[in-house]
Amino acid sequence: MKILIVVEHSPKQRFLVSLHTKELVREVKGLIDGKMRSRAIAAALSKGRFEREVAEDELPGVKADVILTEDNASWDLKGQ
Repeated sequence: MKILIVVEHSPKQRFLVSLHTKELVREVKGLIDGKMRSRAIAAALSKGRFEREVAEDELPGVKADVILTEDNASWDLKGQ
């Protein structure tokens, strides 16, 4: 599962992180479902595999299952 994490500080930062185990996917999904998005971000960044930082102009081509901020989680409906 891939997550695009968006940190809303100035300047805005975007990180593509891969969750490489089923256990980690369950942990992060549980935190998102429990509205503990900050903890989900911390778990994904610390336990997941960092792939790359994403520039704004690259966003249309990024394939992620979840777009995660501290305020919101959007599941990708396109299946990308």
